[in-house]
This record gives sequence, C-alpha cells and structure tokens, in this order.
Amino acid sequence: MMDENGEPANSVRLDNERARLLAAADVARGALEGSRSDRLLRLFDYLLDKTLAGEAPSERQIGLEAFNDGGACEGGQDANVRVYVHRLRKVIDTAFADSAGPKLNIPVGEYCIRLIDDDGADGDGDDESGPDADRPFASWRRYWRVVALVSVLFAVAVTGWLWLSSAPPPLSQTLTWRSFTESHRPLILVVGDYYLYAKLDASTADAGAAPELVWDKTVPTREDLTILQMLDPARAPTLVDYNQQFVSSGTIEALSTLRAGFAQLPSLLRRGPKLVAASQLTPEMLKSSDIIYIGQFSGMPVLLRDPLEQGSGFRIDPGFDGLTAKAGSKRYQSDGMVLTDERIARRDFAYLAGVPGPAGNQLLVVAGVGDAGVKEAANLAVNLAQMKHLGLDSAKLKNGFEALYRVRTIENVNVGSTQILDRPLHSGGIWDSSGNVPVYRPLDAKAEATDGP
Repeated sequence: MMDENGEPANSVRLDNERARLLAAADVARGALEGSRSDRLLRLFDYLLDKTLAGEAPSERQIGLEAFNDGGACEGGQDANVRVYVHRLRKVIDTAFADSAGPKLNIPVGEYCIRLIDDDGADGDGDDESGPDADRPFASWRRYWRVVALVSVLFAVAVTGWLWLSSAPPPLSQTLTWRSFTESHRPLILVVGDYYLYAKLDASTADAGAAPELVWDKTVPTREDLTILQMLDPARAPTLVDYNQQFVSSGTIEALSTLRAGFAQLPSLLRRGPKLVAASQLTPEMLKSSDIIYIGQFSGMPVLLRDPLEQGSGFRIDPGFDGLTAKAGSKRYQSDGMVLTDERIARRDFAYLAGVPGPAGNQLLVVAGVGDAGVKEAANLAVNLAQMKHLGLDSAKLKNGFEALYRVRTIENVNVGSTQILDRPLHSGGIWDSSGNVPVYRPLDAKAEATDGP
C-alpha cells in the first residue's frame, strides 16, 4: 500500500500485524493439538490461511475444501461446519482465557480469525492518523465512544462465557450419566467380543494348509476348546487355538457413537476412558473402575451377565438370540437372527441398564439382541431428550434401572425406536451369589453322541 508520495507507508505495519497473528496462532495450535482433534486443527489452519489471504470463506467452501465433504448442502449452509466452528471458537477462547498478550477470536457469524489486543481493539484495524488528528476533541470523543462500546461488548461476552462454562453439560445431569461424571474412578469401555478357533482339514492337517476360523457359541473361550478337544480326541488335532477374537460391525459403530457423545461429557474425556475387550475383563477391573459395556448380549462376559440377569426382569436366552420376561414368559427376539433371501430384518431390541457395582462403582449396559439393537442403544444413551425421559426416580438412582426399546430396521439401517418399558432393577444381593448356571453345552453334546444308537 502506497502513501501520497508513493512510499510503502503501511507495509511495515502490515508485516508486524501478520507476525503477531502468526505468533498467537502458534498458541492456539498448541491447545488444538492437545485436544487430539485433527478435524479442528485442519479447520483452524484453513481459516488462518484464508484470513492471511484476506478471504472470508462460506460454509459450503469450508465443507468442501477443509473437510473434503462432498455432501455439503447445496444451499450454502452446512450444520456440520457450524458445529465445528463453534467447537473451535470454544477451544480458542479457553486457550487465551488467561493470556495477557494479544488473543485470537472467531467473530460470531464470520468465518475468519481476528487478532484482539489487550484493550479489546481489533489488531488489524485502520490507522487513526488522518484529518481528525488536527481536531483533538473530535478524536477523543470518537476514541471514548469506541472504548465504551468495546467495554460493554466485552463485559457481555465475558458474562456469557462464564455462565456457559460454569453451567454443567445438560447430559451430565441425567440419571444415566450423573454418577459417571461425578466419579473419580478409572473408566473402562468393555466391548463385546467373540472367540474364534481354527479348524484344519484332517487330510492336510500336517501340510500347513490354511485354517478355517470357526465361531461356535458352545465354545466361548480357549478353555472350552481344550475341554472339547478332550471330549473328542479324534477331532482334537484339527481344532487349534489361534488366539483370535472378533467384534461385530454394529458394536464398532455403537462405540463410535458413544465416544462422539462424550463431547457432551468433558469430565469423562478428561478421565481417559480405557478400551477393553469383554474377554479381557477381570474381577479387579470390575471392582476398581466404572464400566460401560457396549455390544450384543451374546458378547457380554459372565462377570457382567450373571449379576445383570439376577437383577433384571428378563432371562437372557441360552442361545443369546433374545430376551424372555421372567413374569409372563413374553419373548423378545430379533428378526435378524434367522434370515433367508426372501426376508430382511424388520425388528430388533435395544437395551439400556444402569447397575450399581460391587464396590460402589457404576456400570452402564448399552446392549442389543442384534447389531441394530446395539447401534440404537448407543444413540439413545447419548440422546438428551431420551435420557431426560428416563427420569430421576430415587429408586432407580439407588438400585439401578433397565429400559427396553423396540427398534425398527430395514436391513442394516435403523428407522426408529419405541420404548417398551422402563423400570428399576432388583439389584439387592446380585454381587453376593451366583445365578442359575446352565449345564455346560459341550458336555451335553458329547453325552448325546455317546448315548446315541
């Protein structure tokens, strides 16, 4: 920019403002890296580049260029962009809350980054020199008007920010999540998994042939495989433990939904939840930690399934393909368990339960009969309206609760859910005695084979 004599009078000032902006950006980037959100960091770098270039991108541009979101709204508005800009604005405000130097700010309604000086003035504002420099009274009046306006706006902004930051997240005040957010114990996310063993072709068992991995409900652990090999010595050489477990795709989706919902529960994120497979859950973990189980009933470890079934009004079917009411024997089974080419899944069941732990800790069960039920249970668990609907009954808060939902599906897509029941658990004594243990199924199978003709 040239003055009236053709000299670059403002170039030094612009370079200085650019350097100050970049220095403040380094502070904000450090806070963003600590948040471990690549998406927020990418959005910040994109807006910084646009600001330095003197451009103000639209929501559609941000969705396409920063997020590579080909599904951005055609009308130019993108709710996903607004959500991430709001989150970025909060991170930046927090990063500079105690800073004495220049601060960064994303003005509401704009998609650019501003440098704010200590006095609240915009760092890239216009030079005050000009014709008014020869009129001191007019200049001072304008100065104090600006100071007064900025002071009022700053006070309103600080008051609003303090109110928002001090108010607890609404989801943390619901029955399901209050005990978790107020706890200081470690938090463990237990994911339902399934044991696989390898079956070799008997004719090529010694020739290094590729094994066939088998999931057998009657052989849920490697210890059960050892017993099966002992009961059937002829097949034993062809049954091999490969130490393999698998997790269903619906459980992975449910876990992702739950982790995303933790954005509404920052105290849980600060505790650094640990992810553990159900097959790796130990009594020590169950005693010392708060537990959230995510998965189908078929993947639930006995350490959780046994006490839950004692306190619940349901029996978990022996084949894990449904629930049966203890009173009335009504059965709830997923359509997805037995399908043919002419049938598609239409119904599943989602289940939520809050269970008092054995040592004053808390357990939350986010489960389903099938994958569709698991996914819907995770959506319900982080849905504010639904969690409010469960209520704050004192009996539930003390003894735990269970809620069952009918889920409507079309193949692997959920299209809605309806609550069937919501009631307290009968949790007294569930950690003091074992429930009814069924006869070990491989033994029954072996006995039937021995007694046969």
